[in-house]
Amino acid sequence: MIKLAKPDIKQKDVIDACMANLQKEPTLSNITKSRSFIEQKSNKYNDLGEKGELGNIPVHTKVLGGATKDDMVWLYDKKFVRDGGRIFYNKIMKIPPFSRCPFCGVRRVSTLDHYLAKTEYPTFAITPNNLVASCADCNKKKSNLVFASREEELFHPYYDEFDDEIWLKADVSLVVDEVLFKFYVSKPEAWMEEKYTRAKNHFEKLELNDLYTAHAAEEFTESKFSLERMYKAGGEELVRKDLRDRIEEHRSNMKNTWRAALYEGLLNCQEFFDIYLNRLGI
Repeated sequence: MIKLAKPDIKQKDVIDACMANLQKEPTLSNITKSRSFIEQKSNKYNDLGEKGELGNIPVHTKVLGGATKDDMVWLYDKKFVRDGGRIFYNKIMKIPPFSRCPFCGVRRVSTLDHYLAKTEYPTFAITPNNLVASCADCNKKKSNLVFASREEELFHPYYDEFDDEIWLKADVSLVVDEVLFKFYVSKPEAWMEEKYTRAKNHFEKLELNDLYTAHAAEEFTESKFSLERMYKAGGEELVRKDLRDRIEEHRSNMKNTWRAALYEGLLNCQEFFDIYLNRLGI
């Protein structure tokens, strides 16, 4: 989960671009009547996000002034994504460093996610701070989710900091000669229960264990030969030093990465040394 800089985009400019050459009726009339309300609520969105109070926004199907859910969904799909607003779509897509999805931290961004679903919160269909570049898988899993409580709210890349403490861990187990991984959320002492619950919900909803496990299996397959060579050359202590170096390297930029959790899991698994590496007969 990656914290992102908020879009440096004014709501007024987005509406201007989306309404340029807009002729479809009654959508044009409806959105024109709702324009000031949309701008006002978009500014309020940022205030609520900063306070962690986005959950106070009620689900709705109409926008004050006359715009309907269908109007706003059409405006996003036809004008923001494909027409005059595309410049802002592209700008938001470029926010994540290295095009990395902020929700999973692994896959490349390929679409924009509405943090508050546009079908449930149409007022914010083209609100820049409600639009987050994400991978298609995270977007699909998140879908039109409505959060019933603060604890159920997924990580919001513009407002939430979840890399302040180390919470991503991996259990390592051996089945015959196969090394297996299972990732999970561990509660840091400095975290309140609410934040811990949110992290777990985010992790489970987006099925991140499955994602990280698949990558960990590939990573271990590629690195096990170097670990085995080190074990032959210097025994357990040399391998432990290498694992600690890898952990430090991967946490130098971000505390919670699946690679750091993977190598920490190996470091903490005595069976990995006593059984897996010891099978080499050194």
